[in-house]
Amino acid sequence: MKLSRYEQEVVIKLNDDEDEATVYTANPVWIRKMDKLHKEFPNIIRLKSWTEVSKTYVLPQNLVRMERQEF
Repeated sequence: MKLSRYEQEVVIKLNDDEDEATVYTANPVWIRKMDKLHKEFPNIIRLKSWTEVSKTYVLPQNLVRMERQEF
């Protein structure tokens, strides 16, 4: 099943009550990158669930970095 570019989203969930972040993605590039990290660090970046077009990963919140882009 092929998704439109609009549907190829990435959702990162963080909250102050938990030490872990959840990354949901239906973007093939992100899936490849996250799969590579999961394979390299399976005890740190865990694959939680998957479908035909998406995957959800769980990882420590302190590994999530957000950078500001100037437009």
